[in-house]
Amino acid sequence: MNKTPVSILQEMMVKNLSIPTYELIHDGGGSHINTFTYRVTCDGLTATGMGRSKKDAKHEAARAMLETIAEHRGYLQLPASPAQSPVRTPLPPVAPEVQRIPPDVPFVNAVGALQDLCAGNNLSEPKYEQISEVGPPHAKVFTIQCDVTTFKEIGVARTKKQAKQDAAKKMLDKLTNLVPEFKLSCDSEISQQENISQEIAKTRYPMLSKLPITKKINLGVKLSEYHIQLKSQFDNELRQDLIEKLSTINPSSENSINEKYVTTLLAKFQEILMSIGLNITVTTLPSSENTLVGMRISTSPSIVEIGLANTRTEAELNAILKLINTLILRLK
Repeated sequence: MNKTPVSILQEMMVKNLSIPTYELIHDGGGSHINTFTYRVTCDGLTATGMGRSKKDAKHEAARAMLETIAEHRGYLQLPASPAQSPVRTPLPPVAPEVQRIPPDVPFVNAVGALQDLCAGNNLSEPKYEQISEVGPPHAKVFTIQCDVTTFKEIGVARTKKQAKQDAAKKMLDKLTNLVPEFKLSCDSEISQQENISQEIAKTRYPMLSKLPITKKINLGVKLSEYHIQLKSQFDNELRQDLIEKLSTINPSSENSINEKYVTTLLAKFQEILMSIGLNITVTTLPSSENTLVGMRISTSPSIVEIGLANTRTEAELNAILKLINTLILRLK
């Protein structure tokens, strides 16, 4: 079994009824290129070793001690250890230059385009592999390799996602340059997708343009004046119409409380809110005894009410009725 210098020195000293003593005399250095120094003492001798990690420095100190013992006792020079200590943190290589994309250049999803090109031309699916990660923690540089059949391209960037995009773009350019038919097929497909998207946008624009625009309230307004700001978002005719609709769904007499009734009431309330660009969120709150249900209307700031009852259905009804009454008061 292969042994490291530390284990060889340990066994040698145990046979002499002693053990080596290691002392860390230099800890790092406070930068991303740290160096550590260990001093080992045994049998009246001392040796030191340096490394990029504590483990490497300890192995180097043990190696130096074995050489010192051999020289001191007149032994033949010890052969190199068959199990070299791996350098886990080697000195970082020079980080490659990262090309910056000009701000006026539009973003193109090269990864997706390459995927479509390969699928449309019966090519193997692109494979990506990270082959390098260099630089200090605050300025990492990643290198990712893209493989398609026998072709290979690498991308270099500050993030893994950008490096993948860079590798995919280079591979896309190589394939379309080598086989012009790929380029024509890819361009025609993209053009077709753009035409479809434009047609969908044209058909949906008239409907979307009629939707009410949600106005944002200045968050600097005092809460005491909030009701005034909410009313000012709507003209008198729309406010009166909203109050009338809310009063209509607000039951004035006792009704049989059941899940279907509460669900229908909530649906009507949501429909009215959606007509003015608002929505409602329902949340069940933890409670040891009764059931708590919280409801929030997406005004700014939000209108929140809580319903408390023995059952969830009753709690939801209480919260809905409170919200309706609160909203009516805000609109009057």
